[in-house]
Amino acid sequence: MARKKVNSTSKISPTEAAQFLESFRLMLADQDQATQMISLRIPRNVLTSYKTLAKSQGKKYQSLLNEALREYLKNSSR
Repeated sequence: MARKKVNSTSKISPTEAAQFLESFRLMLADQDQATQMISLRIPRNVLTSYKTLAKSQGKKYQSLLNEALREYLKNSSR
């Protein structure tokens, strides 16, 4: 499957930057907003791996994915 190239030099608006900073601040302070349902395509093997890992840890796989996303955001800001 061909991957769509992401332009790493895309400009964001001042409004988008402010929204990101506020969302990031809330995430770091563990003050989450309400959840939002999304549709996401994930390779079947990755999803199966997450579900198995989550089950072995006594967690729901969506929670495990959420933890991974949070860690990525925290680590990418350093």
